[in-house]
Amino acid sequence: MRRVMTALGALLAAAPLALTAPSPATAATGTLTIEGDEVPRTRLVDPAPGCHALPWFSLMTRVTVINKTDADVIIYSGEGCKRGLLRGATLVRAGTLRERTLTGTYSLMVQPTT
Repeated sequence: MRRVMTALGALLAAAPLALTAPSPATAATGTLTIEGDEVPRTRLVDPAPGCHALPWFSLMTRVTVINKTDADVIIYSGEGCKRGLLRGATLVRAGTLRERTLTGTYSLMVQPTT
């Protein structure tokens, strides 16, 4: 009987935690544009949070990232939103733009908005 009461008490104590689920991440609102001299313009409208592949950049391509969304984005110098060997990640805050010289494969992480 003691074990049953202990188990029941633990279940009752955990019930409020199960009912207060975190709010789901929502898509960013606005437009994210990646444009450069030698690449087609890439435009993401209301991008979902998570990792997005970018086009392959030829040697020393000058690229502008225009973030007209309400979410921060991070540019990774590798596929799958992983940092590359020689270059780290670049943060582009909501409502700003960044110019970079890129070569090779890159990806972009849209931070979730709450």
